[in-house]
Amino acid sequence: MGTSRLVLGHSNALDEHPLSNALAQCQLTLQALDAPDELSDDVVLVLLDERLLALRPLLDWLDCGAILVGCMDQPGVLPLPPHASVEELSALLRFAGEQYSLRYQTEQLAAALAGKHDDLSKLVDVGLALSAERDLDRLLEKILVEGRRLSNSDAASLFLVSRRPDAPPQLIFKLTQNGTLSQNSFQDQRMPLSKASIAGYVALTSAELNIEDVYAIAADAPYRFNRSFDLQMGYRTLSILAIPMLNHRHEVVGVLEFINRQRKGSHPLEPELIAFDEEVAVSLRALASQAAVAIENRQLLDDISRLFDGFVQASVFAIEQRDPTTSGHSFRVAELCLTLANQLPHAPHARLREQALSNDGLRELRYAALLHDFGKVGVREHVLVKAKKLSEPVLENLRYRVALAQENLHNQTLRKMLHAYRHQGGLSEERRLQLEAELAYECARLERYLNNIIQANEPSMLSEGDFQHLQEVQGELVKAPGNCLVSLLSEGEFSALAVRKGSLTTAEREEIERHVVHTQQFLSLIPWTPDLQGVPYIAGAHHEKLDGSGYPKGLSGDAIPCASRIMTICDIYDALTAADRPYKPAMPLERALDILKSEAQSGLLDAELVQLFIDSRSFQVTGVPGSHTTSPFSHHVCDYEPSCTREHPHSH
Repeated sequence: MGTSRLVLGHSNALDEHPLSNALAQCQLTLQALDAPDELSDDVVLVLLDERLLALRPLLDWLDCGAILVGCMDQPGVLPLPPHASVEELSALLRFAGEQYSLRYQTEQLAAALAGKHDDLSKLVDVGLALSAERDLDRLLEKILVEGRRLSNSDAASLFLVSRRPDAPPQLIFKLTQNGTLSQNSFQDQRMPLSKASIAGYVALTSAELNIEDVYAIAADAPYRFNRSFDLQMGYRTLSILAIPMLNHRHEVVGVLEFINRQRKGSHPLEPELIAFDEEVAVSLRALASQAAVAIENRQLLDDISRLFDGFVQASVFAIEQRDPTTSGHSFRVAELCLTLANQLPHAPHARLREQALSNDGLRELRYAALLHDFGKVGVREHVLVKAKKLSEPVLENLRYRVALAQENLHNQTLRKMLHAYRHQGGLSEERRLQLEAELAYECARLERYLNNIIQANEPSMLSEGDFQHLQEVQGELVKAPGNCLVSLLSEGEFSALAVRKGSLTTAEREEIERHVVHTQQFLSLIPWTPDLQGVPYIAGAHHEKLDGSGYPKGLSGDAIPCASRIMTICDIYDALTAADRPYKPAMPLERALDILKSEAQSGLLDAELVQLFIDSRSFQVTGVPGSHTTSPFSHHVCDYEPSCTREHPHSH
């Protein structure tokens, strides 16, 4: 408020006015006026007389903002006693001035309170925005935007502190914004953490720095301003407010630098630069505190996500060690699934576009694909790694059985010859040749039976008529230890060799198929976050078929999630094209795609998804972890048997 003045109407002579002597004592400046809109900002009192009331109504004068005094009895007008002394009138004028001063201070405090309330509301809004942001880069961007808005700063920078046990501490120049200069591409810059820089000093000491002119930093200060940016960009940095971002353990996680605060309302092309005062510093400290919490929370969430992702990958590697045949299968399927799922928004069919997966849905699909064979841990190892129809110990026992039978034949022949010498007066040449021929024939027959067993032991596709030679082998009786006769092939061995496809018996295949049930049961034990709760169900349905012929639940149609349908297609494709089956080569691409189309035409697979898989060439995935390797094993828990193909054995 400037010089206090009493404003009088022009019709009264000042020396004749009752207040003339009082005015002299109060040393008030006088100003004549004719209307309320003529009042200056520093006017304190208005002497309201009949003339002024005649010019404008009382309501207009009441709105002028000054204290009204007068000889009339009107609401809002401080009355002047008609016979008051000079001292009383002077006291009255001083009182009126004090009232105005109090009112002015009240208005200023109310305005300041409103500003604080506005700043507090902004900080609350900023806190909510920061806590809701999941992407770290966008979070850091928001921090600078809101800080510049709160402080009306031209520029701002954000530094993060990196403390790793295997490396010295570093200061990461993470982000910068500048309202004067156009934003160029910016990459993270790492530097040693030291007190030589402003940000480094704040990070190491947790002390705030408010520098009015960075080019006038005291020579004995431990820090210096790096002028390279100003020189390179033609910029002039003046004031800097550097604030540490402290986490709940009072550790510095980063530093905020606000640069060149501008006076509000100044010309945007030539803004007036002002220093950072305590009022704005309070707001920026609150922002720094919120930012530290938000950054640490985001980093913790990212760390947890990386930790869980590492655990999942380690689990997949560990599980695949039980079945090295399919090394890399789960990783390949996951990559194929994501590639196909990312094509859904561009699909030609509206039904597929409507089922496009969100970012959370893609993560859910990825984890489900990586863990879709997790249940193989519930399959007995000798079944899981069963390479042939008969295990090597059983086959070795059969070799011994045949060799023993051949040895018995030799003994029988020798006994016949010995009997002839003892009881028939000798052995004729003709009889000897006959016995040796019979022995050779029987031994060759047993050898042929053994070769048939070895051949039948290989996983292959057998037709109905291919069991006759096995039945002949089973009918062969041989002498076992204890002189008892047994079949060359036991019932169990015959059943195993009679498997038409692959190497597993019906009971073993059922055990293998139960891996899907195990997968869903095991994955259901994991406390998934809400955005990943569908992982067990998606993984557990990857062997279901649209016509209900799949397993384990026989789901059909829309009861099978879109993510599971995607996984089924990718799972089958990898099964057909994988070069890691020792008993079959990788199927050519065109043949594999033909099988997928045939399965879709049969109503087993989602035809539109299959066509999208083919048209988008989603099968051309590169950089998939794991590789196809040759191993002595011959099947996988996800053995796949297309209903429309019988001439090509394949499994995965």
